[in-house]
Amino acid sequence: MKKLFSFIVALVAAATLSATEIILSTEEFVCADDWSTYVTIPKADLASAVAGDEINVYVSAISTGIEWPQVALQYVDAAWEWKNFTDNSSVSLWDKTAPCVASIELTQNMLDSIAAGQQLVVKGAGYTANKISLTHTAAPAGTTQSIWTGEKDFGTNWGEWEQLPAAKFASAVEGQILRVRFNNLRAGAQLQVSSSTWHTMVDTEIKVISGRYQDFTITADMLDTLKAGGAIINGFGYTMTEVLLINPADLKPLTLSVPVTDNWVFAARPSITIHVENPYSEAVTATVEVEIATDKAVALDTLLASREIAAGASENIVMTTEEDLAAGFYKATCIVNDDLARAFVFGVNPTAIVSAPDKQADFDTYWAAAKAQLAAIDMNATLTEIPSKSTAARKVYLVEMNSVPDGLTGEPVIIRGYYAEPTDGQKHPVIMHYAGYDSGYRPGGQDVKPYCPSGDAEPDYAEFMLSTRGQNINNRQASEREADGKGDFTNTYGDWFAFEFGNKDSYYYRGAFMDCVQAVRFMASRETSDMSNLFAEGQSQGGAFTYAAAALSDYPFSAIAPGIAFLGDYPDYFDIVNWPAYVARENQGAMTDEEMFAFLSYYDTKNLATSISAPTIACIGLQDQVCPPHTNIAPYNNLLSTDKQLLFNPENGHQVAGDWYSTYMAFFRNYIDKSTAVGQVNSRPSAAQKMLQEGQLIIIRNNVKYNANGTLVR
Repeated sequence: MKKLFSFIVALVAAATLSATEIILSTEEFVCADDWSTYVTIPKADLASAVAGDEINVYVSAISTGIEWPQVALQYVDAAWEWKNFTDNSSVSLWDKTAPCVASIELTQNMLDSIAAGQQLVVKGAGYTANKISLTHTAAPAGTTQSIWTGEKDFGTNWGEWEQLPAAKFASAVEGQILRVRFNNLRAGAQLQVSSSTWHTMVDTEIKVISGRYQDFTITADMLDTLKAGGAIINGFGYTMTEVLLINPADLKPLTLSVPVTDNWVFAARPSITIHVENPYSEAVTATVEVEIATDKAVALDTLLASREIAAGASENIVMTTEEDLAAGFYKATCIVNDDLARAFVFGVNPTAIVSAPDKQADFDTYWAAAKAQLAAIDMNATLTEIPSKSTAARKVYLVEMNSVPDGLTGEPVIIRGYYAEPTDGQKHPVIMHYAGYDSGYRPGGQDVKPYCPSGDAEPDYAEFMLSTRGQNINNRQASEREADGKGDFTNTYGDWFAFEFGNKDSYYYRGAFMDCVQAVRFMASRETSDMSNLFAEGQSQGGAFTYAAAALSDYPFSAIAPGIAFLGDYPDYFDIVNWPAYVARENQGAMTDEEMFAFLSYYDTKNLATSISAPTIACIGLQDQVCPPHTNIAPYNNLLSTDKQLLFNPENGHQVAGDWYSTYMAFFRNYIDKSTAVGQVNSRPSAAQKMLQEGQLIIIRNNVKYNANGTLVR
């Protein structure tokens, strides 16, 4: 592919620079012919140095009778060993006359070696010197300049970083752009700029990166942090090649957009429209590149086009592949004149993707044994009314009950949930709500109460909001729950995905899936539950729990609605995004990959789906970097049921559409058995309002906002 010329290089070269001489040493020293004499310069004294600066050695005398008098630089590494630079680091004095100045230009490689080591060493042979200085070339405040260049590979995890000292930001000003350039992007690549003390700076949150660079506009708060201590750049899945400070006035980008076409789901070939506008008073050539890669970041094709855009004009440039693409999900990275127009995931014939089940031979007997263990446990459910939520239509309770131990033996685990029970004494359709991963909660957090329904929210239904072991209600202080007269509940599992990883008899999701089944059994024990009208829904982890409940429950479901489901197709999942793959790798121990994936196959929704015959409505966010579309399509395509619908949200990440709640409720109503339904449940509108707020689904009940996971939203 033709390499595009970066005009930033020209801007940097053209910037008006000023040189400053910084004195490093005034000690007189004599370098004998045997190279035994030297002067050391602490690396801290070179913190402001950038590539192109010079070390100047003021030579006052040159020895006679020596064949190769010279000034040379070395460095002391982190182990206090003396090392030679790989770049040229010496100046010959054989044709010079004292007094003179021997200057050696510092390269980025030399600066990196000094920064990683202990100190710079000035030595050589056959001369006397009386001063050492650094000629530092600084740009005027706000000038576009390159402050770091090199090849820094950030690998596949968060174990690498690059520290930029405060001196690099000496000329930075508020409003300037901090640009990090990169190449060699891998699947799910992420980048973050932190303070020198590893604290997240305002406006530099973690970025999922695409294209060739990531920009951060320097705010007043950022500027104070950068000038005080510099910055740390870290992340994974990319190679950093340059860091620049850019004056926005130097940028003259075209106006670019890539509208959604065909919901970004195509039958065979993508059709990608890049809208280019030229806001300038002269024609501009737009060089367009569309890089096509698999969702595992394997490059497939680069589509090229060039158009001259007249002054003030615009054009739609339509790009497509020359050949059909196989069924799958792909990433298109659209670049115009080195600027990212848009990067997005699209699908090609996704319902034809094959995610072959990888059930182990004892898959069915494994889960049958888990269910038998659950059946032998006394549920011992206790109900505590939540008066603030109860109404004349339904009473709302905190339910506490026993579920399977964390292993084949031991004491039952107490799990909890919120239960809304109709008060009219009749049987009502049942909706099971399964919660997402409790990752948004941190001990001592504020306004993180798990969602508790009002009695008037859906009065025609009996509803249960389950909190599996260690999560949500089971992970909250008393002050962070609806008032129930109980004490604090504490998570004892740590990271749930990691708990007992590799031990299929005590792994977290063995117990959690049984918690989902136990919640259904609880509802079956209630007089007002019409188990012939049983429904389940959940998003993210809750979507996986929905599949698990439908596959493992003793009671058949009338319909289910798993959204943006977690825990699907692990072998491919781990090749597409970083989490939870890195958690698995950290806990893999002596297991081979084959053994690890065999273990995880017991908790894979693509395997559970093969026994699910319930009508299903599911949704996928094509831009989801938590539960990517590939992992969502796997269970859907493996469903035993042929009565199913799949909704693609082309621009959504890890969130459902704003109308998802009303969509799945309408779907459920289509499958209610009218012969047992109460009143007008088939036609009653939802009592909850739905809206999108900053891309997140918000459910409003009784003037209180909750997100899709049931967390209170301010």
